[in-house]
Amino acid sequence: MDKQEPFSEIRYFFGGELRLYRDFFESHCPPPMKMNRGMQICRQEETKNWMYYLCRGQLKVYASNYEGNERMVAILGEDSLAGLDCLIPGQFSLMTIECLTDCWLMPLQNTVLDAMIRENPDFAVAITHYYCKILRQLCFDATSQSISSVMIRLANFLRTNWNEPEKSRVRLSQQELAAAVNCSRASIARVCRILKNEGIIAMEGVGFRIIDPDKLDLLCHKYRKLP
Repeated sequence: MDKQEPFSEIRYFFGGELRLYRDFFESHCPPPMKMNRGMQICRQEETKNWMYYLCRGQLKVYASNYEGNERMVAILGEDSLAGLDCLIPGQFSLMTIECLTDCWLMPLQNTVLDAMIRENPDFAVAITHYYCKILRQLCFDATSQSISSVMIRLANFLRTNWNEPEKSRVRLSQQELAAAVNCSRASIARVCRILKNEGIIAMEGVGFRIIDPDKLDLLCHKYRKLP
């Protein structure tokens, strides 16, 4: 039996996980409301009890420290659920969630999701799997951040999210990459120059394309200190 790549299911981007239950959400939620790009639907340490089903668009999930620096942890796409840490009644969100694009969302209180879980056992299993998938990503991210080398943190981030030939285009700015791997923009610029000189990436407008994934794999396998 082939040994499964341990991080083959880890992704920074989420979307489509709850598509089978869109009708179920529609039967329990008000019609989708439009939120413009840049608007926050959830604020760190302010929002509680509210969650959102994303019908269309993209959301950015991040935390801010006391200096105002962002630490981006995920990007959510269509048919995903935002505000997961608001499920427990009365608990404030630990994350801020912002519209990366114009978004159409169905709002629901945590009591509604609780009722949906109790109503449909199959849906309860799907939500549990969704939470577990998010938790695995966060655990992987926490472990990856323990590596001191920005080079390896970025390489691991790229390898887990763009490991297929047809998905080699990285459409994130250097500032967004810095927020994702928890370092300065200058550090990302330095690492990108090295990866470019090594022939691993080719710059294309905002972001770049991974042109030699095998070299990227070797870089990760050589230095990776993940379990």
